[in-house]
Amino acid sequence: MKQFHDYVKDHAERTPDNIALTINGREITCGALDALACVVARRLVGTGMTTGDRVALHAPTSIETVACALGVMKAGFVLVLMHYGIASEKLIHQLNDIKAKTLIVPAGASLDELTGRVHLQFVLHMGDWQTSRFSGLNEAFPECGGGLEGGEVRVIFHTSGSTKDSKGVAVSNSNMMAAYTAVSSYLGHFEDAVILNFSPLHFDYGFYNIMMPLLGGGHSVSEHALPEQPEQLLDLIQRRGVTGMHLLPPAVHYLLQANPNSFQSEKIKSLKYIASSGQALPPKHIEQLRSLLPGVAIYSMYGLTECKRVAYLSPEQLDRRPGSVGKPIPGVKVFLVDDAGQLITQPDCVGELVVAGDLVMLGYWNKPELTRQVIKNNLFGETRVYFTGDFFKRDSEQYLYFVGRKDHVFTRRTFQVNPREIEHVIVAHEAVSEAVVIPVPDDVAGHVPKACVVLKKGHELSADDLIRYCATQLDWYMVPAMVSFHEALPLNLNGKTTASLLAAGAVAI
Repeated sequence: MKQFHDYVKDHAERTPDNIALTINGREITCGALDALACVVARRLVGTGMTTGDRVALHAPTSIETVACALGVMKAGFVLVLMHYGIASEKLIHQLNDIKAKTLIVPAGASLDELTGRVHLQFVLHMGDWQTSRFSGLNEAFPECGGGLEGGEVRVIFHTSGSTKDSKGVAVSNSNMMAAYTAVSSYLGHFEDAVILNFSPLHFDYGFYNIMMPLLGGGHSVSEHALPEQPEQLLDLIQRRGVTGMHLLPPAVHYLLQANPNSFQSEKIKSLKYIASSGQALPPKHIEQLRSLLPGVAIYSMYGLTECKRVAYLSPEQLDRRPGSVGKPIPGVKVFLVDDAGQLITQPDCVGELVVAGDLVMLGYWNKPELTRQVIKNNLFGETRVYFTGDFFKRDSEQYLYFVGRKDHVFTRRTFQVNPREIEHVIVAHEAVSEAVVIPVPDDVAGHVPKACVVLKKGHELSADDLIRYCATQLDWYMVPAMVSFHEALPLNLNGKTTASLLAAGAVAI
């Protein structure tokens, strides 16, 4: 099978002077991008690493970062995408978990926090493009014995869980090509397309949003952040001739804050579609988009890092089923199962979503037991299936509707929030007796955490003080957005504190 990065090389040879990539206003042609990727590949090969060694990329999204990602794949190594904003403890944990041999960082980046705590052998600083020995090695580099058996791992995406629970999702070239083939079958093959994206490269949604136009011969436009004013987003569409926007719901919400008079035909004449994933688009936002952009197709999609895209709702179904994420994309099959693992076939019954297809990951790196828990062989007539942990229901015409996470983990913007981790931190406060954290719907973030707290007798604590305390212990997206205080928390039949009654509104919060 043709390799993911070879498509970029082909376009570099056929149309070297075409603009391939624009990031924060900087442009690079197809030929120059491939040439820079080749420089990176040569530097990495020169270290003497062997095929399958892991190269971690820890840098903000830029032209150089994209070139590095392509260069790692060209060299035959495993690309590991690291979130540039994560805390140092999580970075160290992930580097050691994957046993990365090389770390790529921006020019001038300090590695003091890593000294003596990671197993790196080499460092590549962007800009001078020279690899050097990592001087802070804490011990002899260990051989990797806990990766994945079978299949060729090409890229590892890290989920945004807690430090302990962070998982490396390992995918093959076949997985990536299946994702590209499926998505391009309904969004178009990206030739002559100009795709605008605001998600970072380390996030799998951002990775594909940036890479798919490059594979198809189009122009990928990426920005680090939304513009200061929503009207400027319309100006950006006009200036770049954007044909498609791949957005998360918060970006869609931001666009809708623009003055309705700003949606002038000359500004949006190039725009053909908006595709949204990550969280469900609220029906009220869909209605506004349809009103302000009557000629623009709206695609509502659903996916997970472990299996990329799973389903999409075709634009002609938006009015009839605004709350649905549609049907499986080409090449994907889905099933709903009950708690006993039996298939659910009747409509409007809730069950766990199970996915089969070439998009399903190889597994979790260095976590064989966890992989076995979620990937099963020879079920429902399929060779391999993935149990998503997401609850769904289907209507009588087989359209899918997201109900919630099986494990109560929820998404705040692009980050997964684990309520249990927040609760542990809150209960550690000297004034707190009990705590339950629940998700509260938010138009911009999708959901935000709310802490429901019982104080110890004789103690006082304000909501603001508790939030400030959490901010010193947790990543920003884990910090509660609001706090309520209670005399007691509800219990289930086993006597355990339960969040379900609070979240359902059965108990006043």
